[in-house]
Amino acid sequence: MPRIKLTIEYDGSAYCGWQLQKKDKTIQGELERALKIILKKKINILGSGRTDAGVHARNQIAHCDIPEIAGNKLELLKIQKSINGILDNDIVVKNIEECSQEFHARFDAKKRLYRYYISKTPTAINRKLAWYISYPLNFTLMQKAADNLFTLQEFKTFCKTGNDVKTYECKIHRVKWYLASGFWVFEIQANRFLYGMVRAIVGLLTELGQGKITYKQYLEIINSQDRSKVKFSAPAHGLFLEEITY
Repeated sequence: MPRIKLTIEYDGSAYCGWQLQKKDKTIQGELERALKIILKKKINILGSGRTDAGVHARNQIAHCDIPEIAGNKLELLKIQKSINGILDNDIVVKNIEECSQEFHARFDAKKRLYRYYISKTPTAINRKLAWYISYPLNFTLMQKAADNLFTLQEFKTFCKTGNDVKTYECKIHRVKWYLASGFWVFEIQANRFLYGMVRAIVGLLTELGQGKITYKQYLEIINSQDRSKVKFSAPAHGLFLEEITY
């Protein structure tokens, strides 16, 4: 059975995350709805990972199996065009291609890259795509603190409770703050991410950056493996899933 790989971009503002839910509108649910209309049967789509409600993606990767289109590039392009025609314009299938039958969007992923955007000035156009913070932040101290994430092996401190993960181990490959096009950007790349992990990290770093906690307290918190010590998570609308590496 041919396997199809999809590259998807979405504005998550109107959705309750990626994962299919019975009553709420999700990215996975909308894609499966579109495919059912086109192919007249249910198609299960599996993504590289679950983005939370309100989180965006530039290059989410997913796969599904569609036996009817084996080796037919024109039919694939027709399906891509039809999906984009059915979906609201806040979800776009950027690319669709046949791939190996063994390919798995989630389990074959080696690295995932997220960026979190902070605006230091009010913005109307990007108000749903960046977190506006009016108070001063010490980004030099926040970078120094972020570098300590490389020393951690387990990230239970940053994982939302009520999940069913078997391990809290993550390997950080990149972490940095930088200024780009008027936005402060927090970029983090790892082999995997836990539920709510990036937003919890950004939330803790901003509390340090505005002086609500000391650097010593920050180190104690990240090494505690105690989620209750992270009191605040950054809002979802500033977070983007940018890239998946296979």
